[in-house]
Amino acid sequence: MDIRLYPRPVPAMAANQTAGDRLQIWIGVFGVATPPPIQWFLNGTPITPTTITDLHSVRSADLVPSTSPRAFAGVYEFTGLQPESVYTVKAQSGVQQASIEVQTLPNQLPTDSSKPFHVLLVSCYYQPEDRSELVSTIIRQLKGTFRPNLTLLLGDQVYLDLPTLTDYKDDTTWLADWFERYYVKNWRGPGGLEAILSSAPCISIPDDHEYWNNAPHDSLVVGNTQSAAGRERWRTAAEMLYRGFQLPASLQLGDPFILDIPPLSFFLADSRSQRSENRSRSMTPQAVQSLQAWCNRVSQEGLFGVFATGQSLYDEPVGSLKGSVVDYSLSNYADYPDVIRMLMSIPDRGRPILCLTGDVHWGRVAKSVDVKTGRDALYEVISSPSALVSSVGFDQLKMVGGFFGGLFGKSDPWPRHSNPDTPPDFLAMQVFDKRYQSNELYGQPGDQVVLLSFTRAGHGVDVGVTYYPIHEEAHVRQPITVGPLRLRPF
Repeated sequence: MDIRLYPRPVPAMAANQTAGDRLQIWIGVFGVATPPPIQWFLNGTPITPTTITDLHSVRSADLVPSTSPRAFAGVYEFTGLQPESVYTVKAQSGVQQASIEVQTLPNQLPTDSSKPFHVLLVSCYYQPEDRSELVSTIIRQLKGTFRPNLTLLLGDQVYLDLPTLTDYKDDTTWLADWFERYYVKNWRGPGGLEAILSSAPCISIPDDHEYWNNAPHDSLVVGNTQSAAGRERWRTAAEMLYRGFQLPASLQLGDPFILDIPPLSFFLADSRSQRSENRSRSMTPQAVQSLQAWCNRVSQEGLFGVFATGQSLYDEPVGSLKGSVVDYSLSNYADYPDVIRMLMSIPDRGRPILCLTGDVHWGRVAKSVDVKTGRDALYEVISSPSALVSSVGFDQLKMVGGFFGGLFGKSDPWPRHSNPDTPPDFLAMQVFDKRYQSNELYGQPGDQVVLLSFTRAGHGVDVGVTYYPIHEEAHVRQPITVGPLRLRPF
């Protein structure tokens, strides 16, 4: 038996709910056939936390023999805590135990400019390409100097549809077993996402590889998805594992995660798990209603909105061929005009909005200026990938090109990676025409994570953006800071 503990923030479920006086702990118990009894301790004192999700098999009983060792997961909530305080949480079962040291969130953005509120951004982690555990090394170094207060996992924490040449059985039981093994590699460690998951309270949202490439649509490279029945079997298994390992325990699939650290308010949108196959929506109607209410509240309460999703709002609609082979953009879905209008209502009412995403396998900082007023309306920060997925054939060609490039000139430290795309000249032209002029502030190729550093600045907030390249060579992995991005009331 093996136990892992990872901290999570509590989503705002009621008005005026503070973030720093409560904490959830995800527990994973591996290699047992039945859920063991767990004793909990907080700073060495026995405690009975509130059960949010009881310890349960991540695979349902009809998909795994009752005597088979497997993974069990649960979520437990601790309340009455002090904000910005360090606690040691321990879980014990017999002689087996695990403990984690975690710092609670602040109830508001600190006023001390020497102590920024740090938010770590991570996306697109392909564990087989992190053989040297470089991601864990970078995160542990980061934790020793600029400890994250909050971590946002922005999609593709797993690649369930890879390696491409795997013989995926078109059987829900087989798929659930395969997917559980994949998750356990990433969550249990050593290596994987263990250092990230334990570094700070962490929120996850999904993108397509939590399911399959271009989910929910059929994929040319995933044979199981060529039939509606095959897609349903795959989705059943993938969704089951996503619920067990990633879904915030207080939410349903498709629900947004809302968290207030005044004057910041975070809205993490699940724009993948409930997409419609006819592209009528990327988010549930209830999530869109929540977004409208959040946009109104952010403006009314004088907050600065931080909106996160698995794909960039700047992505223009793609054609059916590219959409079916690679992935459709958010702008391909019929609810995109409503979503982008809601978001841009925030700068219309006097405050810029900050957007965060991953997905594209390069990093970028961009902004859009309202040409009517000359004011900065929207900033976007992309952090992707943390460990680039391998592509059979294509990678080998890129490596050969990089080798010969090194013979005849400066070698490319990122021969397998693409350079960042330039944002379109105008944000969402199909909705706003040429109102929001866009430009790139910085582009970062290669494996990476991003640390956002929020500090108060008068009536506004400054946001430092630091890219941490993940590379074996020390001179390549030197951090690069951009900004600060200035969030100011108009």
